[in-house]
Formats: sequence, structure tokens, C-alpha cells
Amino acid sequence: MWDQNKEKLGVTGHRGCKAYMPENTLISFREAFRLGVDVLEFDIQFTRDDVMIVMHDDMVDRTTDGTGAVCYKTLEEIKQLDAGVKFGYSGQKVPTYVEALEMIRAESDPNMILNVEIKDQRPHVVDTAIAELERFGLLERSVIASFDAQTLLYVQKYYPHVKTQGHPPVKMKRYDPKVLEKMYGMGVPMSMTDEEIEETIKLADSYGIQAWAYHADNREAAERCMKFAFTNITANEPHDLITYLDEIGRRVGK
Repeated sequence: MWDQNKEKLGVTGHRGCKAYMPENTLISFREAFRLGVDVLEFDIQFTRDDVMIVMHDDMVDRTTDGTGAVCYKTLEEIKQLDAGVKFGYSGQKVPTYVEALEMIRAESDPNMILNVEIKDQRPHVVDTAIAELERFGLLERSVIASFDAQTLLYVQKYYPHVKTQGHPPVKMKRYDPKVLEKMYGMGVPMSMTDEEIEETIKLADSYGIQAWAYHADNREAAERCMKFAFTNITANEPHDLITYLDEIGRRVGK
């Protein structure tokens, strides 16, 4: 993990480079690596035959040429879908979690952090996600994220050495204030008003939680982020954000 000090900002590639690449695909992740993101964020779901895949939605309709729920499809059926054709990158496949971790281990900067968002809140999904990160030697550089407080509490109880990232209480399902006690990062949406952001950051600071902004995809949005004490910004289009932060000397490690 980088030394987060509120003077320098890290940049997270949201589902890779979501704004202009097919999200949660290997080609999108490789573009994020090329740009030099500090954090790679992606999402995981389970298929009908209990294989973990990289996908945000619980339906395949938005990001592929198929239709239907992920949980009703086998891996073989998922692999028949084109995850890039809607974005001008025909032929891209939905990666399994293992395929993504293999590529990350082989090709990413070893200092890059992984932000793994759990979409399926069943405990064995969390267990599998963490076990695979450990198997690939990536657990120490990973943060487990969820909008579900009970999922994070499960991680904090059974995997106390694993970092967790949640969200402001008003954004979390099944909220329990205990989740804040061991939370590492808090994703703060820039859709909030300035007053709401300030109050949220005060809450995060009171628990020693890192405040991470999402999303900022241009200079104007980045400048708004810098009014607050964030240590990281998630971007759908990380290229422009990285360029800007490098120019003004506010990028972590620069």
C-alpha cells in the first residue's frame, strides 16, 4: 500500500478503463496497466456452476451480446458471449477471476493495489475470492470492497488481516456501525454535495479510514476532489486524471 498522506492522490482505474474500453475485460485491465494506475478496481460474480467471473452486473445484457442472469448461466455459456462488441472491441471474452488474477500477477506493476468488489454476498463467494488472492500471492496488495456492511463484517471477523473498503453509511446495505471500526477505505461518491462530502470525510477520519473519491474523469472534477482530504480518486477515464495530477505534482509517487 502506498503512504497515503492527503497531499498526493492515487488513481484507481474503474473496471479498468470503463469510459472507453469494454469494462472488466483483460484488454481494459491491460490499458489501465499501460497508463500506470495505482489501483485496479473490478467486480466478481458467480456462475450457475460456481465459477467466479469478472463482471459488475448480475445480468449480462448491458456489457455483452447476451441476455439473462449470471447466476443462471454456466461458465461455458458465459464464454460464448462477446464482452467487447458493444464497445468496438469484438471478440473480447468475460474473464474468469482466475484468468484475471493470472494476468495481473504476470503483467501488472507489483506495487499496484487491487480493489476487488464483491457483488454476490454469499459467504463462500468471499471465501473463494480471498483464497484465490492468497494462492496467487496478491492478497497483501488487495482490498475487499462491498456496498454490503454484513459482507465486510464477515471479512473483518474471519480474515482480520485483509483490508476492507466500504461506503458512507447512507450508501451501505444492511448497515452496522461496527463495520467502521476495522474499515481501511471508504468510497465517497462525488454525487454528494460539498457539505455531505465534508461530513463523510470527518466520519472517516474519526475512525482512521482512508477517504477515496469516485468518480472524477476530467480536470474540473479532479479540482473539486482536491478541495477535500481524499487520498485516492477512482476514474472511468484514468488517462486524463493521471496526466493532470502529474502536471500539478499531486500524483502519489511523483
